Amino acid sequence: MEGSDLRSSRGPVLYVAGVDGDEPTVADDDLHHLRRVLRLRDGADVVLCDGAGAWRRAVLGASVRPTGPVCREAAPPHRVRICMPVVKGDRTEWAVQKATECGVDDLQLLLVDRSVVTWAADKVQRNVERLDRIARAAAAQSRRAFLPVVHGPIPFADAVRLEGAALAAPGGVAVDAGVRCLIVGPEGGFSDAELGCGLPTVTLGAHVLRVETAAVVGAAMLSLARSATQRG
Repeated sequence: MEGSDLRSSRGPVLYVAGVDGDEPTVADDDLHHLRRVLRLRDGADVVLCDGAGAWRRAVLGASVRPTGPVCREAAPPHRVRICMPVVKGDRTEWAVQKATECGVDDLQLLLVDRSVVTWAADKVQRNVERLDRIARAAAAQSRRAFLPVVHGPIPFADAVRLEGAALAAPGGVAVDAGVRCLIVGPEGGFSDAELGCGLPTVTLGAHVLRVETAAVVGAAMLSLARSATQRG
């Protein structure tokens, strides 16, 4: 029998505005993906999820019709966040995708002293929306009941005030559940002023990592530390 959590449900996950009604509105892009990319036929199983913990089984037909009761998953005990600078090429997109798969709730873009890439003001919203679509697709693939949020760039001085913030830096301590926001530096590392901000530092291992790799390793560590508290 199918399990009671989204991960053990059958069929592709579709995020919709609500799952309580009998005629949910499914985005045209999602319908195109089901029929043209996945090549699903009428009668195929799908799952509707509101991205906030509620989901239900459904079937594909002339429309997407719910067939099961609404199930609800409990929210995690706290949110975990990765802060990272934008990097060249498609490496930021890759980091957002993989950090989402690891279970991060908030993906915060960051401006630091040694930032290599900065977005023009008129491109910020469009770029964040693109990253949000990548995170959404990754969340569906990894069957997440809670959608992550991608946040536009903020200055380092604002990031250090986020709850449970710590810097990823050599010589730090191991990540534990008290770290809820991991700040990853640029390729050239944090400046002396940033390292002297007063935040604790945590280690991501013995080797030097690229920005996107550090973001994903940090995401996995934060999620595992949170899971350990849930297992109690």
